[in-house]
Amino acid sequence: MTDDSRALFDRLGGTAAVAAIVQEMYARVLDDPELAPFFENASMDRLQTMQFHFLASAFDGPAEYSGADLTRIHAGRGITAVHFAKFCGHFADAMEDHGASKRDVDDALGRLALYKDKITGDANVDG
Repeated sequence: MTDDSRALFDRLGGTAAVAAIVQEMYARVLDDPELAPFFENASMDRLQTMQFHFLASAFDGPAEYSGADLTRIHAGRGITAVHFAKFCGHFADAMEDHGASKRDVDDALGRLALYKDKITGDANVDG
């Protein structure tokens, strides 16, 4: 089995590596003056756990995301496409710092982009 045939979750290093990427990504996000206010009252342990499970599911890992509806939990928070892009940029930087290949970073960002409208509230609710 080649690296290209393995699930993205495994190519990123599996459970320990994805958890470490999530932890580093949130450290970067909390240091970002534009993004930190979104997380002022959040339980970071809970948020990181939920994010890990979401990413594991999105990246074909062993977990299935069964958390809250993304549109509902992000509604009314004022998250824009610019905020989403910055968040994804911090995630990409964390992945690269943990040795992810350019291809895997691009693959991950492409998968996250599928959720942008739900996070920013730009989703077409009429179908």
